[in-house]
Amino acid sequence: MSRNKRGIAGVLGVLALFALGTSSALAAAPEYGRCVKGAGKEGHKVFTDSKCTKESGLTEVDPDFEWIPGLAKAKFTSSGGAGLLETTKGSAVTCEAESSGGEFKPGNNKEEVGVIVKFTGCKAIGLPCISPGAKSGELITNELEGVIGWENKALKKTDLELFPAKSVASGLFIEFECSGLVVKVRGKILVPIKNDTMKSTEILKFVAKKGKQKPEKWEESAEKAVLESSFSNFHEAEFVQAGQTITSTVKGEELAELNAVV
Repeated sequence: MSRNKRGIAGVLGVLALFALGTSSALAAAPEYGRCVKGAGKEGHKVFTDSKCTKESGLTEVDPDFEWIPGLAKAKFTSSGGAGLLETTKGSAVTCEAESSGGEFKPGNNKEEVGVIVKFTGCKAIGLPCISPGAKSGELITNELEGVIGWENKALKKTDLELFPAKSVASGLFIEFECSGLVVKVRGKILVPIKNDTMKSTEILKFVAKKGKQKPEKWEESAEKAVLESSFSNFHEAEFVQAGQTITSTVKGEELAELNAVV
């Protein structure tokens, strides 16, 4: 496989802004939920602003706004354009478009599950790529999961971390072929998510340069979230660091917020 850059592609892309669940054990910032005109329900924090960032001294009885962890509607979809998956050695895959769907883990306001991403128009070294059982040029990931956390708590910067679901025996994001070239993708990946605004649409921008993702690390974890890929004419090959560049628009079923205050 040539070490020169070959194009543009995203193998995993996606997601997430909106959440499900009201687990009190996870009721700490950052978390997904809704900021609504309050009725002063017991146990809900109350605020003076519509973003639920300025906490009120009230605990019940006619607060201006109250924070409700999670969502009543948990499903989301995403769509994106051209993207690039590139290793630090210059191997690359290109795709023309991306779409996905998933939902948030029941009883949880920080995690998402059941995420499947589909890419179309995918090529490597000019050859069409394909996942098992898919059409030519189509790549379909294994089931993915995600969780949100702090990139920088002092600056209130939050990220989504994506990784293969625990049920995926191979531990891979995806495995596919491009006319005999076998490509595997594993590891974890972070993408920034804007917080403290109620909305139903979120734009996620995965950014990488020469195979290195930005960001690569959560503040609360000593371990880096690094994506790795292997490109080989055989089913065993060396994994090297890789990065993804793609912009994906995520749409939820209702207004939601990733709150960095509660």
